[in-house]
Amino acid sequence: MSDWHASKGTVTAVFTPERKGFHLYSIDLPATGIEDVGRPTAMSVSGVLRAEGKLTAAQDVRSISVPGVDAPVPVYPDGPVTTTLPVRADGDGNATLLLGYATCSTQDGCTIPVSDRPVRLRVTGDGPAFDAH
Repeated sequence: MSDWHASKGTVTAVFTPERKGFHLYSIDLPATGIEDVGRPTAMSVSGVLRAEGKLTAAQDVRSISVPGVDAPVPVYPDGPVTTTLPVRADGDGNATLLLGYATCSTQDGCTIPVSDRPVRLRVTGDGPAFDAH
């Protein structure tokens, strides 16, 4: 969390593939991928946090060709992808970040996609903090 002022701030998440040579898919990829290939890099909020804008990524998208898929598939360059989401709090209470991603390599295949992985937060007048429970 950064830039927290008057119940508003920015959530930043860095998605880092566990293995070298792996890429993440674009935040703009459809939820089920393109012809069922890939899953979008995603972050959403629930609870007392609300999105105040669109998720953005710091890296540029490039398109790759996947054998058996007619359309180009939008991915980020191999390595980490930094995303940001402007948020606001509707008061004190619990909030959850839901993260999703899939990593693939053009040579080594793909890892199992992650969908709606929860990260719990507690929001107070001092701002959000990771929940210790």
